[in-house]
Amino acid sequence: MATIKTIELFFQEGASDKVYNAEILEDGGKFTVSVAWGRRGAKLNTGSKAVKVSRVDADKMFDKLVREKRGKGYEERTTEHQPAAVAPPEGTGSGSRVTGKRAKVGHAAQLLTAIDDESELDTFLTDDSMLAQQKLDGIRVLVHITEEGLVATQRDGKITQLAGNALGGLAYLPHGTIIDGEVLGNAYWLFDVLQLAGDDVRDRGYRERWDILENELEPALSGEARVLQIATGKKQKRALHDKLRKANAEGLVFKDREAPYTSGRNTTQRKFKFIKSADVMIVENAGNAYRMCVWDGRTLFDCGNVFAGTTNASRKDLDARLARGEKPVAEVKYLYATKDHQLFQPVFVSVREDKLGKACLRDQLVRTDRTVL
Repeated sequence: MATIKTIELFFQEGASDKVYNAEILEDGGKFTVSVAWGRRGAKLNTGSKAVKVSRVDADKMFDKLVREKRGKGYEERTTEHQPAAVAPPEGTGSGSRVTGKRAKVGHAAQLLTAIDDESELDTFLTDDSMLAQQKLDGIRVLVHITEEGLVATQRDGKITQLAGNALGGLAYLPHGTIIDGEVLGNAYWLFDVLQLAGDDVRDRGYRERWDILENELEPALSGEARVLQIATGKKQKRALHDKLRKANAEGLVFKDREAPYTSGRNTTQRKFKFIKSADVMIVENAGNAYRMCVWDGRTLFDCGNVFAGTTNASRKDLDARLARGEKPVAEVKYLYATKDHQLFQPVFVSVREDKLGKACLRDQLVRTDRTVL
């Protein structure tokens, strides 16, 4: 293959020191856009964003990738412009050079750490120091109740308009209160409080903060604003787990009853997702991911794209199979199927040599009920 065009990009700021390289390769009059990315100085991941397309389509894909990365603050590496030996502090590196960034006005949210091994689940269900709640599939929004009105921020503390009209039920909360929750449809579900009428309560344990929500703030809620309930003790938590499993809900959240509210990801708040799996046919390298299909009667039904879980070796294998005209069967794990049976958060597991394409049926895809139970 001959290299037609290439670019090297880098991003350095705070804990981030990463690169993204792209090139257009020619092979027999067709063109492929190949990319490599990862931490600077480490072995890079590789993949293809377009395979054996026209030069026009290859240029479009190449330009799109570069535009997206530049929009996130990536800089081009040239003879005159090289990465620093050590990434500069937060706010002074690549990310700070992005124009049009929204100002940070609020607190960064406390984030959940995944429980990846189902064998650990029983430990959290039986640990009396951990409380449980239903895991929601909404939009994370922290709300500041001020004298001027409600100010909604995303998990990173930046102002957002994503909440729409779902925050109307918070209007009667005392000024100086900051709450954390999720917008789900037209409802806002409260599950934490950072500040109560000007008093910072983040250092109090989660159970005490939840009691503030339930006993002091809940009476002032109106409309579609609700406090997300908790389960305590082995019996309640097991019952909630079984109820959510049966209802095809997304999963469970566990929170340490004595832990303070701390921004960022930590192990005092954990999440467990009810992961499902399916056999799908890989029919195309779609540029950014691999297109998946299943049979709906005699018709191939598109159920989304997958990239997560693939490796350099598996992508090379899939591309080779597709180039030979095959439609390999693959096992993918996913969180749920949407209303139109698109797989949400699919993760490639492996090619299934023991499965035939005719076994990949639409009726195996399981939808999740997002209702709060």
